[in-house]
Amino acid sequence: MENAAPLIDVVLYLRGDALDPGLVTAMLGTNGSKMLAKGDTWTTSADKEVTARVGLWTLDAEAGSNSLSDQIGWLRNKLGAAKCSLLDIPGVDQAEVSAFIALGSNSQGNGDYSTELSADDLAWLSCTGAALSFQMFHEANAPAMQDHPMAQ
Repeated sequence: MENAAPLIDVVLYLRGDALDPGLVTAMLGTNGSKMLAKGDTWTTSADKEVTARVGLWTLDAEAGSNSLSDQIGWLRNKLGAAKCSLLDIPGVDQAEVSAFIALGSNSQGNGDYSTELSADDLAWLSCTGAALSFQMFHEANAPAMQDHPMAQ
């Protein structure tokens, strides 16, 4: 039984009350995917106007891959000009590399995914000072937990 390919989405988030998106861009040597200063407004896809409660600068990995390692490596290569901890950038209070992983299922409702990060990727993550978070999602057709043999 072959599983559907997982969807992997890795994003760097920088947040801070005094975050200046232009300064972050200048210090990192690249434009972000989304750049907002506290108080900036934008219109959502639902046509609702929203005001940023905190400054935000994000960079979505564009590795074109369903590999966590490839996407972390893409960020590492893209931000190669950054020679400091991301938390040393004036106005940045929080740095996070967020990995969203949506697992596909095979015909029996099972889904799995394994990955590894290289020593270079782990060293880079450590150097950035960013937290690494994971959000996992599995399709709803998986058996309910109360039906799992270990729950009996």
